Amino acid sequence: MKLLILQPAEQQTLRDMGVFHQHPRVRIRAQAIVRLSQGLTLQQTANEFHVHLNSIEAWRQRWNKQGLMGLYEGHHTGRKRKWTAEQQ
Repeated sequence: MKLLILQPAEQQTLRDMGVFHQHPRVRIRAQAIVRLSQGLTLQQTANEFHVHLNSIEAWRQRWNKQGLMGLYEGHHTGRKRKWTAEQQ
């Protein structure tokens, strides 16, 4: 696996997000990206954060493609409404 190289500004931003971001999942993803850049393997990072190896790989790929925006979750549709507007 190639070492994930971060610029100093990226590293500082991810460290700040890992501590101060309002969403816990984004905090974990930011911390995981920092740990990968420090040379941890995917498996070591997965063990450290108690997540599946595939999750770490997905976070790494999204970071490579989208940068900071890859740390956020997409829209979840949720359950369909039981009643239509007319029924309400």
